[in-house]
Amino acid sequence: MKSLRSFNLIKSALGVVLLMGLNAPPARALPEEDSLQLSPVQARALRSIRSRFEGRLQDVQMRLEGRRLELAQMIRSDNADKATVKAKLDEIINLERERQQLFVDQLFEAKGQLSQSQWGPFRQRVLRHLLQERRMGGRPQRLGSDPTSP
Repeated sequence: MKSLRSFNLIKSALGVVLLMGLNAPPARALPEEDSLQLSPVQARALRSIRSRFEGRLQDVQMRLEGRRLELAQMIRSDNADKATVKAKLDEIINLERERQQLFVDQLFEAKGQLSQSQWGPFRQRVLRHLLQERRMGGRPQRLGSDPTSP
């Protein structure tokens, strides 16, 4: 009976962790700016925004992966404590929230640099990129790769 409860706890916790990973924006969510007909000032501004947020997003991503690994190790233990596991899950949820908020901040800073006619195609690329990430298991793209570029 105890092993069945442990199994169900592990199954539930890992399911939540996996779902969170699949629903998170990638570390690099903004698309390349080619073909948006950007002015040199706009292109520089978008590169600056991307570089400012990229380090912060990668930092959160690394902390998130560490917490997920810690959670998995806790659950593997025969002495897993429910309260400790829940506390670790809260840490993961808070990091996810931080990553999501950074993504939204980055997106709206970029929007502020674009004209209305540029924002539509830019937004579509971001959405395509996010959907493609979901299909690929929620894993962030390596730096320099942009599957939405023509």
